[in-house]
Amino acid sequence: MTIAEHVRFGDNDGAVSTPQTDTDPAVPRGLVVASEIAWRSMVVGAALALLIWGAAYLSFVVAPIVVAIFVTAMLEPVRRQFLKWGIKESRASILAFFLGLVLILGVVGAAVTQFYSNFNEITNQSTEGVDKLSNWLENGPLKIQSGGLANGLTNGIERLKENPARVLAGAFSVLSTTGGLVAGGLLSLITTLFLITDRRRISNGLLSAVPAQARPRSAAALAAAWGVLVAYVRVTLTEATICSIVIGTACAIARIPISFALAVIVFLFGFIPTVGAIISGTIVVIAALVTQGPTTAVALAIVVLVVQQLDANILYPYLTSRRLSLHPLASLLLVAAGGIVGGIFGAFIAVPIAAMLIAAKGALYEFSEPAPG
Repeated sequence: MTIAEHVRFGDNDGAVSTPQTDTDPAVPRGLVVASEIAWRSMVVGAALALLIWGAAYLSFVVAPIVVAIFVTAMLEPVRRQFLKWGIKESRASILAFFLGLVLILGVVGAAVTQFYSNFNEITNQSTEGVDKLSNWLENGPLKIQSGGLANGLTNGIERLKENPARVLAGAFSVLSTTGGLVAGGLLSLITTLFLITDRRRISNGLLSAVPAQARPRSAAALAAAWGVLVAYVRVTLTEATICSIVIGTACAIARIPISFALAVIVFLFGFIPTVGAIISGTIVVIAALVTQGPTTAVALAIVVLVVQQLDANILYPYLTSRRLSLHPLASLLLVAAGGIVGGIFGAFIAVPIAAMLIAAKGALYEFSEPAPG
């Protein structure tokens, strides 16, 4: 039942009739409108909550698929470049896939190898660094009792020594077991291969589930969402690469044993807007503090702040476009909500998914049927 009947034209006297309400005149119109908006919002909210719950319940499948979509978007500019060089579409897709596979496995493998090869040195230096920090806090100008902080850091280092794989895996809320990570990685790999080589058939299959009269509009929305995702990944990839190179070089100059691993951490957290740079910068400063001392930590903190400011005020505005721009507060709230729902993985995908939905909505509203003939 609607709030008011539609305006009727063509009455006997030629006049336009006024809208007639079917509600009790004693109920204020504003209250009627507010109540209808409220219950419709509740239905939409319940549907979204059910969708999120289903995705979380099937995270073993959903998470690898989402990762594969992002990797495919990251490799799309490479595939297009191969096409410009005259390579056939099938070969271009296969070449882009294997190039991305080699780069990803090479970077991750080098970071993990460096971390484990320097593991004993890192933990020993960390223990010494905690003692130095505790003494400075207690005997320095601050005069702070640091027994609880020192004990907490020491216990964390001891747990890391005993079982580093378990501690690191526990930082992730999706596929947190070793077997889950391996199976999820294989599923992401296979899904990426199919997405990059057979995306047309997959998109046509998705559109076949839509009523025929709505398929052109749905295809336009899907294309807009995909275009925004590709642009988002390209911008973020460029930002993350530049920041990781600069900060990683600074860590190498400071002789931090895991400088390359820290550069990889900066790169990965660069895909989490607003909050990711803060987290990765904090990790870099803490690593410098416990391995090289307060002076090096302060120097690297300055480097991190300068790089982040240049990125936020010069690099990002230069690379981004209006369709990608989200207010920093909106990005922060989306990252926070995604982190609550899905941990680090949720924070990673919250902003690009929101950008895709906004682009799809705009395409739906702006779509116009092609002229006949």
